[in-house]
Amino acid sequence: MAVPIVTQCNNRTAQPRLHYSQHMSENVMSNFSQFLEARNRGGQYLLDQLGADGTFPASAADVSEYYKVLMAYQVIGHDEGAGRICNWIRQQGMMPNGDFGPRQDTIPDFVHAYQNAWIVCGAHRLGQFDLSLPGMKLLMDCWDSQSGGFYASLTRRGAETNQELMGTCMCGLAALYTGMTDVARGAGRWLQLVMAAQPDFPASLYTVYTDNGKLCTEPPEEGGQRYVVYSDAECDQDFFNPGIAGGFLCRLYQSTGEHKWLTLAQKYMQFAEVASDFLFRIVRAGKVGWAASLLFTLTGEKKYRDMAVRIGNNLLELQAPEGFWSGVGQTAPSSDSTAERVVWMNEIYQAVHQA
Repeated sequence: MAVPIVTQCNNRTAQPRLHYSQHMSENVMSNFSQFLEARNRGGQYLLDQLGADGTFPASAADVSEYYKVLMAYQVIGHDEGAGRICNWIRQQGMMPNGDFGPRQDTIPDFVHAYQNAWIVCGAHRLGQFDLSLPGMKLLMDCWDSQSGGFYASLTRRGAETNQELMGTCMCGLAALYTGMTDVARGAGRWLQLVMAAQPDFPASLYTVYTDNGKLCTEPPEEGGQRYVVYSDAECDQDFFNPGIAGGFLCRLYQSTGEHKWLTLAQKYMQFAEVASDFLFRIVRAGKVGWAASLLFTLTGEKKYRDMAVRIGNNLLELQAPEGFWSGVGQTAPSSDSTAERVVWMNEIYQAVHQA
């Protein structure tokens, strides 16, 4: 397993980089069955962590471990395993207000809604509406109807709470799954606001809307990586941001037929078109592969197919022989990372294997 050595950074590098098209060979891999095999190996690794009663992981249930697993099990065709987790959530992991648990105290507050939105999407895809609909009702408590964005916290809502790209897009996707199309349109409008306020796009992508209704272009020293991504970076960045924006907007276009959302998805993905090779080789590139797969399906443009295949190939290199994926710059198994990569490898395979 080839894992890049990664350091945290918030500043842009001055090193020159090639344009995306210069990185991509015309001879892209044609044996796409490897994507399917990688998906299935990752899925089997996750199945091995499931308890007989639906506890995930079997050693001690943790929402940060299982929140993406419902969708991962579904894409490998193991609805039975997903159903067992849903039964466990129904009996022990769901609170009266629609929240999911148990949740460790050390988990940052800003990922709370994001994690819940994955469960809402996964449960709704499985027809487990008694989980998905109460879960979505809770997410609506952090929706700002004026901006269209979702607050980054489920416990602190209001003008003092930032709205972030990752959480807004995932909650917007949950709104689409549960039939709240106007709420999802609101998230699309929020992405329009964020894009219109970008000062140096596509060299940089700022991702946090502040409490005064403006884009934050001066990230704090601590946690600043959440606020901005630099396309020419040679160290770890939140490269998933253009991907989750592009992927959500593609789904919004599919749901509404409104072409402006497809155009905006392509705009966000311009960041990936000029991104450094380093960013393409980290595990966070998975969401970009998802968005590229959808854009290829919807537009037929070869550049998106090539981008998806390129990321698929890189994710193959990052997968451990045991089937799991780790986090960025790590070697330990990660159920979170593995479940997400299973989903994206499935998306990439479905988009490109017959093209």
